[in-house]
Amino acid sequence: MVTPTTPSVKLADSNIIVKAENVNKYFGALHVLKDMDLEVRRNEVVVIIGPSGSGKSTFLRCINHLEKINSGHIYVNGHMIGYHDRNGKLVEDSERNISRQRAEIGMVFQRFNLFPHLTAIENIIEAPMRVRKIPEEQARAEGERLLARVGLADKRDKYPNQISGGQQQRVAIARALAMKPGLMLFDEPTSALDPEMIGEVLDVMKELAHEMTMIVVSHEMGFARAAANRIVFVDEGQIIEQASPEEFFANPRSERTRLFLSQILH
Repeated sequence: MVTPTTPSVKLADSNIIVKAENVNKYFGALHVLKDMDLEVRRNEVVVIIGPSGSGKSTFLRCINHLEKINSGHIYVNGHMIGYHDRNGKLVEDSERNISRQRAEIGMVFQRFNLFPHLTAIENIIEAPMRVRKIPEEQARAEGERLLARVGLADKRDKYPNQISGGQQQRVAIARALAMKPGLMLFDEPTSALDPEMIGEVLDVMKELAHEMTMIVVSHEMGFARAAANRIVFVDEGQIIEQASPEEFFANPRSERTRLFLSQILH
């Protein structure tokens, strides 16, 4: 592992929480992300939509370096994520530095990813205690506050297999919030849920949208209309169009966007 001789480049504008520049990602010969550029500002809620296989989730996973990029740069909270520049080339950062950066980014996955052997409260306090070295009593108090916030105070001692999918996802959101991240990423958080459970998760996310920076990959157009400051339409690894919800749904500029909306809005 190469240790950088110079510190990671820092952005001048502290209100830019995410900045992606010319990001390219390949899976073998498949070019999944093609020169992706995106800026997300503090307390902005950006909802990324597009057809399946368009690169939305891959882009989200690149933001916290769960997927490695092939070229370009991604900055999170002012610092390049996962890499440093060395003579114009990307050199992967140390695992320690990457873990430190990831600790500032909350991520909620499609499939909850809760530890099955831990209760709801234990799932929430695990990372704050291990990573942030927060005393157990303090972590438990904060965990109970977060469980109450997502409407699950009475489920604190339940194991994941004892609660519904929607409740598991709300525990996963509380777990991400427990690390007090500067950015929250949601990767299709309702796609694995039964239809009647989707609303309870979206309601929690709408509440959060008033107070933090969020990037959400979702097929839920109602949520996009209600909570997004900006909608970004991605197709074949490229950003085709981005606009406010009002403008995006009422007056899409691209023919590809119009076709997509005609297929999903009935």
